Amino acid sequence: MAGCVVVGGGIAGLFSAILASKYFDKVTLIESAEKCGGLLCSWQDEDGNYFDLGTHILSETGDPNVDDILFRDVHKNKQDWHHFEIMKVSSSFNGQHYNTGQFVPLNFLAEQDYEKALVQLLSAKGLSIDEADNLEEFALNNYGEVITDKIFRPIMHKLQSAELKDLHPSVHYIFGLSRFIPGSAELARELKQSPKYDKKLAFASYYEGVSDIPKYYPKRGGVELWVDYLVEQAIELGVEICTSESVTGLRYENNSIAEVTTQSGKKLQCDHVIWTIPPVFALKLLDLPLANVPVRFCPTSLHHFVLDRPFLDKNFYTNVYDTESAAFRVTFYPNINHEPTEGPNTCTVEVIGEFNLEEQALNDRIISELKSLGYIEPLAQVLSVSTTKLAMGFPQLSTAFVNEKIRQVEALESKVENITLLGKASKSEFFVYSILQEAFGQLTGKFGGH
Repeated sequence: MAGCVVVGGGIAGLFSAILASKYFDKVTLIESAEKCGGLLCSWQDEDGNYFDLGTHILSETGDPNVDDILFRDVHKNKQDWHHFEIMKVSSSFNGQHYNTGQFVPLNFLAEQDYEKALVQLLSAKGLSIDEADNLEEFALNNYGEVITDKIFRPIMHKLQSAELKDLHPSVHYIFGLSRFIPGSAELARELKQSPKYDKKLAFASYYEGVSDIPKYYPKRGGVELWVDYLVEQAIELGVEICTSESVTGLRYENNSIAEVTTQSGKKLQCDHVIWTIPPVFALKLLDLPLANVPVRFCPTSLHHFVLDRPFLDKNFYTNVYDTESAAFRVTFYPNINHEPTEGPNTCTVEVIGEFNLEEQALNDRIISELKSLGYIEPLAQVLSVSTTKLAMGFPQLSTAFVNEKIRQVEALESKVENITLLGKASKSEFFVYSILQEAFGQLTGKFGGH
């Protein structure tokens, strides 16, 4: 009987387990938490209000093979889900609120900086991620000095507590800093006609250049409902899901992992291992060498507010690039649920960074800043607030850290013939849907012909 062990029950692990069930007689998924999903989960307060901790609005990938797995039960239960054609996202920067786009508007710079920024961006010679040694070099060569100094530098200091020269050149993609709104709608349309500028610039409104990829959010509860669907699908296909378990041993022989031992003493014989948690744990269990690269995590917390008044911002969520503000991303649940005036007026505010404030003082600061930026009414009062602190926080993605992770993945792949590294063990992908498409490609490439 061919067996496969999937380590990690986040979205990558669940998806991989479902897919692996087509190729293996026995699939066992091991998850250290009490339930699957990782940060793709929801929390309910004592008044019955739901808040999400990770991904909020779901989006199909455009690959029917992948989407048939991910959204099988969403399609079956369409009556329980909101369907969106347009992702409505706003932003703020330099003390100003932009209502129809998620990227930084260059015209929010000081007038003299704005003109220089456009000229420098349009004349930048360009440099690929692979050619750049760090984010500073990449930004200067692709966007120019003004955008690097006035936008990249302060925003990345806010979100990563690091200098650009110490960060990996790809980090800005994670925080939505790959494109900028150049100014008016007419200017954006004109400049985006050039392939050279198209990838650097965004339309002035999310109503332009709209993708037809379907997007979803549950009408009741939180986005964790999606995880529940995937868990049910996995169980239907015979996947054994072991939660509150962790891997404590890997028996290695003939260049392969022959057996996985769990914390509770289970010994799982396996023909293949799909590893979706950080690769460092596999290296330690296999006694493979580790480099002495310091790992720093930026404190990250989620603040769940209930307010007595509707939000002024009517978008689904916003990116707060304003460098004086503690918040980074704010999700406005009533806007997603098409109930902007009925209440409850709930939102989740993501904060990345160390502020050295007591919890109440930080919550007061967040609300004050959201009022000053025009997200909520000046007279709005907080009815309740709760805070979720992420245990590890958000990693500081230094060049040394990213390169060490790549080295770890390559070391495992060279030593272990029967391991597939996906999710948090991927060396090339970070975004959820890219990770899932990578998982589909790797697993079907390895086993689809069997």
